[in-house]
Amino acid sequence: MAAKHGILACGGGEAFQEAAQLDAIVFDKTGTLTMGGRPTVTNSKDSCDGSPWKREFVLGLAAELEASSSHPLATAIRSYCESNNAILHTASSLEETPGRGLKAVFKDVGCSAIIGNEAWMADHQASIPMEFADCLDSWKSDGKSVVLLAVRQDHNTSTSETSQFRILVSFAIADPLRPNAKAVISDLQSRTLGIWMISGDNITTARAVARQVCIPESNVIAGVLPHEKVDFGTIFRQDS
Repeated sequence: MAAKHGILACGGGEAFQEAAQLDAIVFDKTGTLTMGGRPTVTNSKDSCDGSPWKREFVLGLAAELEASSSHPLATAIRSYCESNNAILHTASSLEETPGRGLKAVFKDVGCSAIIGNEAWMADHQASIPMEFADCLDSWKSDGKSVVLLAVRQDHNTSTSETSQFRILVSFAIADPLRPNAKAVISDLQSRTLGIWMISGDNITTARAVARQVCIPESNVIAGVLPHEKVDFGTIFRQDS
């Protein structure tokens, strides 16, 4: 019956047999409960005034950083920057930490840049400006993902240690729910299954999305790196 409906299950018949004995299901957020492939930047705020760089210059750094990533959020940011007159640059020494963000040196303009979540900013001692705080809280409460860009001026690009990273732009990205997500969750809950959601996103955004599909906030696991999701799966199996 599954094959007739175009459904191929990894593990075949054994997978269906084991699924009949489930008492809990853990859903990933991005690309599972949400569409994943078509997120869009709905809001952006910058604090480029008083910095050595104009907004179009900084957006160009963001576009170049995200050009190396296949993550849906990266695609949304790159599209936004390119449609807002970004001045493109060439990056070198590109580094990516899955679930956190990217970092690169831009030797031609004498700076380094990082882009990613709030944890990535904290890893690089980049403080969130006061003027960003309210809008970030509002975006997250609406279930939007937040991505930040910080820049550091490198007078000596061989060491890249001449100044601190300064957050200059924030992006709010909306990833629509799958049309049938809420109905599927409701049906599974009616079968007395425990439903959980796991996400690499921040806890505020993750809980906001969970509310939209009626998953209890107590069943939300957020701020999880990609490789850690497997560990949580092991814990669930042991507990059951």
